[in-house]
Formats: sequence, C-alpha cells, structure tokens
Amino acid sequence: MEVNDIDEITKGGTQPTNKRIMWVEDDVFLSDIIARKCKSNQCELLHTTNADDTFTILKSEVPDIIILDILLPGKNGYEILEELKKNETTKAIPVIILSNFGQKEEIEKGLKLGAEKYLIKATLTLDEILTEVNEVLVAHGKPS
Repeated sequence: MEVNDIDEITKGGTQPTNKRIMWVEDDVFLSDIIARKCKSNQCELLHTTNADDTFTILKSEVPDIIILDILLPGKNGYEILEELKKNETTKAIPVIILSNFGQKEEIEKGLKLGAEKYLIKATLTLDEILTEVNEVLVAHGKPS
C-alpha cells in the first residue's frame, strides 16, 4: 500500500474536524498517514514518539484528545497515561490507547489507568479509529 493511497485508506465515517489531536506513536508509516488525514480534516496534529517529547509539548499546548500507543521507546504508554491522569493540567484531556496489544489484561489495565477507550490497531481502519476519536470528543462536549 502506498502512502499516496490515503483516500482509499480513509473512506467513510464521522471524523473529527478542526481539532487539536496529540498522537503519541513511534511508527513512522502510521504517523505519516495520520498526519495527512488530520491535515485533510483541518485538524492540528501534535505528533510525538516518546514521553519526554509528549510532556514538553504539553507544557505549552493543550490538545483536545491524546491517542497513545503502548510500546514506545523509554516510558511506555501506560506510564505516560498514569502521569497524564495525575497531572492537574492534563488529567481532563481524554486519552485513547491505540495498540496492537489486545490481551484482556492489557485492555483492562489501560481503562483502569483512565483511558476512555482501548483500540487494537490491527482490527481497525484509520477511518474507524478517527470515528472512535470523534465519539470520545463528542462525549466530552467537543463536537466537530
């Protein structure tokens, strides 16, 4: 699949527009695709690949939502989520975990730590992911 096939990858679904989305993901290919899709939806993408960069950006930017991978260099996504939910400035920002870890224990751990949803990458299209993002935004009073 070519990155230029973005329209084929992202057809359909209700998706967020004009939102500030933080995407914490170290997969370059996936990050490129989501960046293109966010741009086409007039969303601002705050992309990071690790905890240090995530918290540096969060000192000056407040995203509408954070999409968080689990397997990251340095601190893992669970550790990042735990810090986000303990911090007065970031605890109200909704977080969706997007990971390939699909074991029941992993999902329960993410939800217990405060994630709104736990999505499994391999089972969803980009449109389905963005539809889930939009649902969480609407539930938090941030409709597109």
